[in-house]
Amino acid sequence: MSTTPEKLNIDDIIASLQTLDNHERARLQSALFDLQNDLDLKAVIRENLDDIRSGRVSSHQAVMNEIKAAL
Repeated sequence: MSTTPEKLNIDDIIASLQTLDNHERARLQSALFDLQNDLDLKAVIRENLDDIRSGRVSSHQAVMNEIKAAL
């Protein structure tokens, strides 16, 4: 018997809420989607702050030169 809880996705959670009507399900799904986007954004910000602290940065001009060279 596994003691690790099974990870559910948003659709599984919503499907398990039998008493919600379609409008309530849509609102919950939208709220969960927004929450996931916020968590993803925070993770990217943390990663970029780590890059700055570690000196893994490029100047604006260097980035623009790379973009122009790629075109």
